[in-house]
Amino acid sequence: MKILTKKIFILVCFINILFSQTTDSAVLYQEAINTIDADKASEIYDKIIQSNSKSDYYWLSVLKKAELNYAIGSYISASALFREFNLDAPGYLVTEDTRDLFFKSLTAAGQIDSLRIYQKKLNRSVSSKKSKTITNKNKVWFIQFGAYSKKDSAEILKESLVEDGLRDIQVSQVMNRGKMIYYVRSGNIKSYNSIKKHAEKLKKKDIDFIISGH
Repeated sequence: MKILTKKIFILVCFINILFSQTTDSAVLYQEAINTIDADKASEIYDKIIQSNSKSDYYWLSVLKKAELNYAIGSYISASALFREFNLDAPGYLVTEDTRDLFFKSLTAAGQIDSLRIYQKKLNRSVSSKKSKTITNKNKVWFIQFGAYSKKDSAEILKESLVEDGLRDIQVSQVMNRGKMIYYVRSGNIKSYNSIKKHAEKLKKKDIDFIISGH
C-alpha cells in the first residue's frame, strides 16, 4: 500500500512539473512577436516548432523563423522553411505575400530551377487549396489578436483595440494544459469570405492578428 501511494505521489509530482514547464503556444507566440531581441524571439519560435503541434501557431512560427533567416541572409534555411509553410500550412494562413517571400528566398539562394518548379506548383494549387478551405461550412472563424497568461494583459489589449475603433472584441478564458489562458478574439463568424474581408480592413490599421477557426 505504501509503495502504491509513493508511486501515485511521484506521478502527481511529475504531472505538476510537466504542466508548470508547458506554456500554451499562443502565449509563447505573443511573447515572441513582442520581443525586440531577434535571437530571443527565434528561440521562442523554435520552442513552438519543436512542440510539433501543427497548430496555427506552429505554422506561424515556421513563417516567422523563415522571415528571420531571410533577414540575416540565411537564404537556404529561409527557403526550406518558406517551402514547408507554403506547401503544408492551412490554406487560410498562406497568402500571396508568403509565396512571394518563398520565391525571393529561392532567388537569393541561387535556386533558380527550384524557383520555376515551385512557381508552377503553387500557382496551380493555390486556387484549389483556398476553395477547399472556404467551402468548409462547418467551421466557425474568428480573428485572434493575442493570448496571455494574465487576464489584466488581455484586458489592456482589448481596451486598446476598442480605442482603435474595433467592435465585438472578447476576452475568452480557456483552461489549456492545466493553465488558464486568456485569448483576445473577435466574435465568431461562420463565413470565411466575411472574416477575410474583415482581416483586410485590419491590415490597413497595422494591427497584429491571425485568422483562426474551429
